[in-house]
Amino acid sequence: MSAYIWDLDGTLLDSYNVIIRAAMQAAAEAGIHDSAEDVLKKVKRASLTAYLKDVSERSHSTYENLNEDYRRYTHSLDEEICLMPHAKEVLERLQKSGAEHYVFTHRGASSQPILQRLGILDFFREVVTAEYGFPSKPSGDGLRYLLEKYGLDPKTTWYIGDRSMDVLCAKDAGVRAVLLLPEDSWVLPTGKEDRLIPDLGAL
Repeated sequence: MSAYIWDLDGTLLDSYNVIIRAAMQAAAEAGIHDSAEDVLKKVKRASLTAYLKDVSERSHSTYENLNEDYRRYTHSLDEEICLMPHAKEVLERLQKSGAEHYVFTHRGASSQPILQRLGILDFFREVVTAEYGFPSKPSGDGLRYLLEKYGLDPKTTWYIGDRSMDVLCAKDAGVRAVLLLPEDSWVLPTGKEDRLIPDLGAL
């Protein structure tokens, strides 16, 4: 039996517009005015945390204050988040073929409410969020938790994400990696992907 563990932002959730706007707002409060393109590139190639830490180094604001501002801004925009193309269809198709679905994401308490609003929460046996306290990717500890709890076979378990750290996370946990890589992505393949797909419909 196959299992699919999903990243959320940029994979199942079309949320980068919200993330980038909130990050730019938080940075602007600290006197840093980066372009949307530059912020997106940094977030996709590294992480939001890395971007906010970079802003902290270039300003007089602490990472903690920047992160608090970011969270306030992004939560005010949560209603604008929608599903990525083909997301619900591929979840349904894979589930009908006998596969199980899980989530491992850096997103926190907003994860389940967003999935519920978008009508896909019931597809997942468990949604592992930042609230669980696992180390950030590329650590595979969050994936190992799911492997052990549900007795999943690493050989038939896939982690799907849109960034190189998702691939490295999958490899750290010993599962197969799918990199969602649209033509306009700033992400560079790692060479460790088991599959590269341009959109979820290709899964």
